Amino acid sequence: MSSELVELTNLLETVLTDTLTTTPAPDAYVVVAEVIHGSHLPPRLGRGLYCSAECAEHGVHELVGELAKEEGGSGLALPYEGRTIGCVVTRGGRMWAVQILAHSELPTG
Repeated sequence: MSSELVELTNLLETVLTDTLTTTPAPDAYVVVAEVIHGSHLPPRLGRGLYCSAECAEHGVHELVGELAKEEGGSGLALPYEGRTIGCVVTRGGRMWAVQILAHSELPTG
């Protein structure tokens, strides 16, 4: 994973630590987009934390739409192995992968 994603993970750790109380909570889910082809850009973190992968599906669709609109491209989101994933291809030749990750699946710094 890229250093930008590690930085996002560290920021998420801080947010979770600050917002969670002492009662154990289930895993939180985030939506992350990374450039997998074309000119590099830092990873994008979707808006908000989700209580489940099913709830985070909305975030995948939202981030796919935002990226497609911002970069003038096309995007789609499909179910894959129990989680929705997204792909955005831009007119500039960049390809983004959008995925749902549990907090426990994020890389540690």
